[in-house]
Amino acid sequence: MTLQLNRAAKNRSGLIAPRAAADHGPIERWRHSGRTLEPTERAGVLAARALEESVLDVLVLRGAIEENQREAALRLRLDFQRAGLQARLSFSYNPARRQFSPFGPWDERTDAEEAAYQRWRNALRAVGKRHNDAVVTAACFDIAPAPERMDALREGLKKLAKWYGMEDDE
Repeated sequence: MTLQLNRAAKNRSGLIAPRAAADHGPIERWRHSGRTLEPTERAGVLAARALEESVLDVLVLRGAIEENQREAALRLRLDFQRAGLQARLSFSYNPARRQFSPFGPWDERTDAEEAAYQRWRNALRAVGKRHNDAVVTAACFDIAPAPERMDALREGLKKLAKWYGMEDDE
């Protein structure tokens, strides 16, 4: 349920800004996404939540993919992140890792990272080689697929949802 903010005022850029006393995050965030106001545990207090936090959210709102496919993609992304596969900008301070050596691997995984990596690989095997590039691009790297790859993404997410046991019973 989407609620409108009351007592809104236009700022210099012409955008509707919330009341000055309320903290709804930076105005730049709301230029790119809609928001809903959801009740919290405190009486009379609403929390603003972005409708579109990722490419997957946008695709669900447009009707391009199903909600269960989004959930399966988020599960794949979680394993991707837990396995430590995302790009690093700096050296890791994990004490289990050793310094770089040209004669051996410098980046050893912990047991939890290895388990997440195996789950991620098994899920991609279930998706298949034909569709896994579209699924990984959208789910793990949060990049919108090209229009000609949307069918591959839908089919891959359908297989992924089936793998995770989230398929729709129609």
